[in-house]
Amino acid sequence: MKFFKSFRNIIIVSALMYFTTSCNHNNGKNPFKKEQQNFLTIRNLANGFIEYDIDTLASFSEITKILEEIDCEKNYALFKLETNSKIFKIQPLQFCGDIFHYKMKEVVYINTDSITVNNDLKYPIDSLNSVLRYHLLNFNGDNNYPLGTERKWISINVDESKKIDDTKILLLKIIDEVNSIESNVDFGFMFENSGLIEVVEE
Repeated sequence: MKFFKSFRNIIIVSALMYFTTSCNHNNGKNPFKKEQQNFLTIRNLANGFIEYDIDTLASFSEITKILEEIDCEKNYALFKLETNSKIFKIQPLQFCGDIFHYKMKEVVYINTDSITVNNDLKYPIDSLNSVLRYHLLNFNGDNNYPLGTERKWISINVDESKKIDDTKILLLKIIDEVNSIESNVDFGFMFENSGLIEVVEE
């Protein structure tokens, strides 16, 4: 009996040592903590962030309403999307009453069904990967897309008749395509309720 009791104790101690060692070899990371990726448009540390969980909103129009009402002299809006494995946080451009000028080709407009490039070139949504590659990289110097030194904007517009799930699916699709391109190009998100905006050509 003493032998079996000692043997059982050895097994218990060995198991505890194994799990302790496994935890210590996890590079200090919490295995249950989700990976986070941030998309920040303006990095002004003087202003704080107010975070909104997209899953708690009813439609895309609630997103644009938040952007219209939040005092961006004090705070920026940060919208959170969460999947089973990751958390994404998007800080879109807030206009704050200022006038912003863009070249037409610097903004690509994306909704759930189509993509608009350079204000009038239309593509189906399944062209998202190729359009984003040109928009972010433009290795061939296509005049319909921004050049390397020009700012790149991704404008999102979702019809208010659609549910928030449609917005979330679209944003996750865009993020997935951007990550697949594996580019460190600086770009910003714009959430707009009016679709195409007026731009000024230089």
